[in-house]
Amino acid sequence: MEVLEEAFESACSNGIIPGAVLAAVNKTGSFSYEKSFGVRSLEEGKNAPMNTDTLMTLASCTKIITTIAVLQLVERGQVGLKDDVATVLPELVNSKIITGMVDGKPTLVERKNPISLLNLLTHSSGLTYFFMSPLLAEYIQSIAAPGMVTPPKTVVGSYSSPGIFEPGKSWLYSPGLDWAGLLISRLSKMDLETYCQRYIYAPLDIKDVTFWPDRQLDLASRLADLSIRDPAVPDGSGKAVVFKGPNMIAGAAEEMGGQGIFAPLTSILKILHSLLADDEKLLKKEMSAMMFEPQLSEESREALQRLYASEPTKGPISIGKFPPHIRYDWGLGGLLTMEDVEEDGKVWRRKGCLNWSGMLNCFWFLDRAAGICGIFGAQLLPSGDQQTKTLMALFERTMYEQNSIQGRL
Repeated sequence: MEVLEEAFESACSNGIIPGAVLAAVNKTGSFSYEKSFGVRSLEEGKNAPMNTDTLMTLASCTKIITTIAVLQLVERGQVGLKDDVATVLPELVNSKIITGMVDGKPTLVERKNPISLLNLLTHSSGLTYFFMSPLLAEYIQSIAAPGMVTPPKTVVGSYSSPGIFEPGKSWLYSPGLDWAGLLISRLSKMDLETYCQRYIYAPLDIKDVTFWPDRQLDLASRLADLSIRDPAVPDGSGKAVVFKGPNMIAGAAEEMGGQGIFAPLTSILKILHSLLADDEKLLKKEMSAMMFEPQLSEESREALQRLYASEPTKGPISIGKFPPHIRYDWGLGGLLTMEDVEEDGKVWRRKGCLNWSGMLNCFWFLDRAAGICGIFGAQLLPSGDQQTKTLMALFERTMYEQNSIQGRL
């Protein structure tokens, strides 16, 4: 553990990252680790240390929580994974597919197949974020819809753009979980914040996870500020500096199930551990097992595999270390590793490991075969920052190694 902690202390003191929180635990609790480093803000006059109870902007790490909430509704029989979501989300009934732009005008075709709840949860619906598709970005610009490119305020207002492929026929990262959050609210007849507080946080005695930290002074005072790798240094080797742009999450007018939660990482670890231990506090065993099963069609899986084979250096697919030769699929809640990952003669990530990340270089993993889960938290842009990825990989591998040693003691 000494090598890990020296690396993070050095990274903070040398300006590579302002601060970080690391947390991991194995299935039995015989190994656990929680540690914070650095500061939670680079702004002048703000020198509070990063603590393990510091609130972070989770961004897309929110998606695992919304997935759990949806699966609870599936368990209760309120909705099915293969159901057409248009019955609850009529805004998607007439959504079309964009196939091209000619002279600044879109070519739109009728969608042939319904969008299922499973499509929304696995990013195979045809919907996507504008920053994932140059074609969609050009379309949004052509119709002068700034609400679709500025920080999202509502699901319907920000994500009612056309799809770019037929549901189930490809894969591209999407606002599917934002739409799923709206579905939860409509089916449960309560806002997503209330639902999560009642059915996810309360069973685990969690009191500091929320979509609305500014409404609770004790939580707002613990919130970390955002930083960015100095853009004046073109090769990404610069130091972390204060981020002066808008927080892309904080402007929402309603709960965004794909991105909107603020939380201490130690509280998110409790959720991950509940799934790892399979204690049925959140989901029954039969349902939680489905989270770790491949859910994509062959066409969608091949599209996902091509993305990881391309080894992207920025964006949501670039956060974390994912060897391009390894087979991947999508489970319910995150990326699914479909074979053991071996490096330097050691197996660390196991077949069936589920993980995902957030825009500000947060990253979680949940590995039932290895019996460990963990979460890494920084609040730094850009997504997939190479210097942060190096630290992220060191953390993940160290947790696997320490679990194999200490977990047997």
